Amino acid sequence: MIRQSTLRNFLPLAGAVMIWGGNWPVMKLGLAHMSPLWLAASRFGSAALISVLVLALLGRLRLPTRQEWPLVLGVALLQMGAFTALALWALQYVAPGRASVIAYATSIWVIPLSSLVLKERLSAAQWLATGLSYAGIGVIVAPAFSPWQAQAAVGLLMLLGASFAWACNIIQLRGRRHVRLGADMIPWQTAIATVPLAALAWLRDGAPAFLAVPDAWPVILYTGPLATALTFIVVLGMTQKLPPVATSIAMLCVPVIGLVVSSVVFHERISPDLALGLGLIALSVAASAAARLKRPLALRPS
Repeated sequence: MIRQSTLRNFLPLAGAVMIWGGNWPVMKLGLAHMSPLWLAASRFGSAALISVLVLALLGRLRLPTRQEWPLVLGVALLQMGAFTALALWALQYVAPGRASVIAYATSIWVIPLSSLVLKERLSAAQWLATGLSYAGIGVIVAPAFSPWQAQAAVGLLMLLGASFAWACNIIQLRGRRHVRLGADMIPWQTAIATVPLAALAWLRDGAPAFLAVPDAWPVILYTGPLATALTFIVVLGMTQKLPPVATSIAMLCVPVIGLVVSSVVFHERISPDLALGLGLIALSVAASAAARLKRPLALRPS
């Protein structure tokens, strides 16, 4: 019965991970119809609308409390706004599969920041995990520097910035673990993320002319209501029921799925350096998981 219950809990998370993995190639397709900033704004704007409607119908729509507001702002501005804007900008220069691997490698920041900011005592296995993740990222970004490829290097730096923004939000959430954000905060997080993104998009790129383009709407519907509102609700619920190790391993599947879909849609080649880098990052997750089994320490994305 326990195994069946765990499987029932894991299946929705697996579905969310598959949607997130497919989101990277979809976002790449969306850049043919709109700018990175407008794509990010439309993603969270549409997610805000659908989540407000769903939660209102369920009678769960409410304002954040005073304790929740700082975390809501952190998720909105760091995990959603900064992460997505930087990742989408980078997709103009980096293939979606490779981009997803780098963006999801938050462990390169989270483990050191846990020690520096939260003053946590980390085990040797966790430092080993950090070293393996750094090695994996180094292998993946090296081709952009030999020979030098300016645009690819800029894209890779943006992706590292995106993963850093997400890591900062993870540290913020872990620093206030007595406050837990539920699905009823998603409308506020997505709405707050939309405001600066839409303002910057309007100033830089002008009015949203893409709204009159029929091909843009499937991208908006996939990235917003499906890959943001629905999946965030599912992941929030499942990560509270499943062990952190299971969640971390599941999240590693996101870039793997992104790579597979990108190889089919964009004919992105899974090169030896990319495969080696992903393997090293997988080993880092395994080392971190082993450390958690000895001493629980949640390092999962929020």
